[in-house]
Amino acid sequence: MATSSDSPATLNELLLNAVDRHRKPDAFLSKSQGRYQPVSSEEALLQAAALARGLEKLGIARGDRLAILSDNRLEWALTDYAVLGLGAVGVPIYPTLLEDDLEYILRDSGAKGIVLSSADQLRKIRNIRNELPDLRFVLAMDPLGPEADVENWWDVVRREREPDPVHAFRERAGRAQAAEIATILYTSGTTGNPKGVVLTHSNIVSNIQAAVDLFPMGTHDVGLSFLPLSHIFERMLDYAYVRKGVSLAYAESFDALPQNLLEVRPTVMAVVPRVLERVHEKVEEMVHKGPPLKQKIFRWALRVGEAAVPYRLEALKMPLGLGLRRALADRLVFSKIRERLGGQVTVIFSGSAPLAADVARFFWAVGLNVYEGYGLTETSPVITVNYPGKTRLGTVGPVIPGVEVRLGSDYSNDDDRVGREILVRGPNVSPGYYHLEDENRESFTDGWFNTGDLGAFDADGYLVITGRKKYLFKTSGGKYVPPEKLENLFQAQPYVAQALVIGDRRKFVSALIVPNFALLEAYAHGHGISFSSRADLAAHPEIRSFMEHQVETLMAHLPPHERVRQIALLTHEFTIASGELSPTQKIRRRVVEERYRDTIEEIYQRHAPQPHGA
Repeated sequence: MATSSDSPATLNELLLNAVDRHRKPDAFLSKSQGRYQPVSSEEALLQAAALARGLEKLGIARGDRLAILSDNRLEWALTDYAVLGLGAVGVPIYPTLLEDDLEYILRDSGAKGIVLSSADQLRKIRNIRNELPDLRFVLAMDPLGPEADVENWWDVVRREREPDPVHAFRERAGRAQAAEIATILYTSGTTGNPKGVVLTHSNIVSNIQAAVDLFPMGTHDVGLSFLPLSHIFERMLDYAYVRKGVSLAYAESFDALPQNLLEVRPTVMAVVPRVLERVHEKVEEMVHKGPPLKQKIFRWALRVGEAAVPYRLEALKMPLGLGLRRALADRLVFSKIRERLGGQVTVIFSGSAPLAADVARFFWAVGLNVYEGYGLTETSPVITVNYPGKTRLGTVGPVIPGVEVRLGSDYSNDDDRVGREILVRGPNVSPGYYHLEDENRESFTDGWFNTGDLGAFDADGYLVITGRKKYLFKTSGGKYVPPEKLENLFQAQPYVAQALVIGDRRKFVSALIVPNFALLEAYAHGHGISFSSRADLAAHPEIRSFMEHQVETLMAHLPPHERVRQIALLTHEFTIASGELSPTQKIRRRVVEERYRDTIEEIYQRHAPQPHGA
């Protein structure tokens, strides 16, 4: 294999090139014995090569599928590299999935083996093992003891380190072809069985070269990986970090993220909008609880920061007066907010769901550059992205080089707020779903992928996502409403934690709202409103009136038929554990609507004024 090319054709070439080019003593940072320990690029390659030899002895051959069931950790990445080097196919699985989905994915993919993290994951596999005739072996990353009766990942690596496996690994990895399947990723989905998305080496490599190379990252940077590696968004970025020589650290868990940020002090990271919303909410809570003088200073600083945002977006020099005020605001307020994220972050990628423009503006105002993009598993994943010098808040950026986007004819007689279906063609587009011919005929036409998302381009070629085609609904007055657009507005409302908009074939639009109870309780205390529980607080007439006013203000600029007319306040947040959120933090609409069917019916039994034109 040639290892000098800066335009690799396969993931194997990309990874081996990176080892040869950077030779970093801290290519990876892994939490062990209470602190982050460096792992060199050469040591990581040795461990991946040793594991590949062990997997081959366990029967994994070229083209075989091997599943990975784990949270993010170094062993996850090295297992992936080992599988790629063997010419096998990795099948990553979200560690939060329940047994039924696990069984379906393992059966559908025909996985011959599975590498898993912990005793909890092993328990799931044992409960379904009899239904998986193709599954030959299990490797566990955690030391589970002899009673677990499964081989340990690290034991295999230690055993196969001698004689040196790297030369043979390099030779075998070099046989990979760009068009070969690199991975099959099962979409989490909100209905029905997961679909296995086939991605080739060239799909992912082309996306790395077209998208991530727009960002100035290098060996001086540290990336923090905490979005699931079982999702292509984080996985593609992690490959890109390795390619660019960025040191890569793995967060222990979502709950440990605040501490890990302080330990790692990353310069670059990827998030879903919910993470940014929570940071924003936490800042608002702290300000709300602070003394009046601190509140006044914060509000002044935020106004100054927002005035500076247009200059920061375009990398323009600020007027002297604004620059001086911005420097003072940074010293008094913004630096303290950034310190909560480690103090060194210069690039934040946001994807997987829409990010409210007001939330993005807040982060740009405090000195945190958030670049929102858009893509899907089927597109490896990036289709459009904002990047330095080409950023417009409220959009997901321009189309990346080498990729084509056109808009379908759907709803062309309706206004532009609804949008039209986004169709994509390019080297990043999947060849199709794993042995699902009907779905392939429906979703892939002449190289174009029908995304199912609705959007529109602004005058300068920046894409705006308006919703999901399958979620678009009509009111009983015949007007189309994209619910995600309205839900996106709620992200900037500090008193709202989550919202689901409803209105299909109804007289008006309504919403189920999970309040930000920390702020709402503080509001109640400040206004002498007594309550004994969240349910008591949510039912209080003054609180209900207050929340209705927040919604009315938020929706005031919308056409009448899109405005939320009635709300219901819920007392429990939607979670992955409850089945109301997908592993990528998307609300499972049908699950929530079914669970709260009585609440929804009660909303529509109330009197609500019929908006003109709905």
